[in-house]
Amino acid sequence: MSKIEAEIVKKPKEDTLVKRIARTLVACAALYVFITLLFTLGDLLQMVGQNKDSRNMEYGKARYEQVISEGVPEFYYVYSAEEMAENAELKEVKLFYFPAPSGDTEKFAVVLPGGGYFECNTEKVAFPTAAKLNELGYSAFVLQYRYGTAAKNGAPYAPVQDLGTALQYIFRHAGNTAGKFFNVDTENYAIYGFSAGGNLAGLFGSKELGYARYGLPKPGSLTLVYPWININEDIPLTGNPWQEAVQGVSQLIGNYFLLGSLSPTEYQKLAVCVQNHVTPDYPKTYIVHGDNDFVVPYETNSMVMVKALQQNNVQNVLQIAPGANHGFGLGIGTSAEGWVEKSVEFWLS
Repeated sequence: MSKIEAEIVKKPKEDTLVKRIARTLVACAALYVFITLLFTLGDLLQMVGQNKDSRNMEYGKARYEQVISEGVPEFYYVYSAEEMAENAELKEVKLFYFPAPSGDTEKFAVVLPGGGYFECNTEKVAFPTAAKLNELGYSAFVLQYRYGTAAKNGAPYAPVQDLGTALQYIFRHAGNTAGKFFNVDTENYAIYGFSAGGNLAGLFGSKELGYARYGLPKPGSLTLVYPWININEDIPLTGNPWQEAVQGVSQLIGNYFLLGSLSPTEYQKLAVCVQNHVTPDYPKTYIVHGDNDFVVPYETNSMVMVKALQQNNVQNVLQIAPGANHGFGLGIGTSAEGWVEKSVEFWLS
């Protein structure tokens, strides 16, 4: 057999070996992807199961129905009829009032739902928190801000504008005299924000984007619950491509619905990250976050915020809830349970 004939005979065997190696590598990669998918689905199922019990939505709904039965309107529009006629999206902005049960003039908090800026989980976590604040003796407001389409329709930072307008509305109508239908004390008010609502609360705590722009006093306290602080973080390599994909998609959604762009400028990307707005006169801040949160990991969000607060000597508390996942609301039955009481104590300290 000639040398050429020998090479022809040997080549198919070599090709077969290469194909076997390639198939093995593909199979290993597929197995790895499948296993990490199972881990991700496990975390997702744990989160869904946790939230079903921990939020206590019935408690919030019952309190809301009670205040309606006592004559409180279902909600208030914070924009004028003229403004809403000019821009129909402003009708989406609704303010729900949960007055203190005592009937006395009490301090108030505004509660901001989460939802990644593409939805607003008003009844899931905000109503129960408002009800809990009532139970502790304080008035509360829940703000349904614009979400989903506002930014891409030419209104970047629309939720921040809605919060500023809502607080202006509360301040105009605070008191118990004629024409003052919110019986609240405007001194030392607090803002509570969940997830994307935590981002919104954090941005409003800055002079540049928040309270000062709307002629309002600085909040007495911010409470940020599993807050989405660092929207445009460098996504850490966790070894789980599915969880990394969740965070990547979240970034795209946040930028799109808050800024109106899937490819914002570097300045815009930095501007929606709350830690970049912390200064020495930033409001004191209470943070609670679960250490099993794969949607908004505490290491790249709350820990980043705490570092910024500490560097600027701003009073802060970080409560890490072992085993808790994203979206726990009141945290009933989790290690986060009782955080509302602790945050109120911090607010009034």
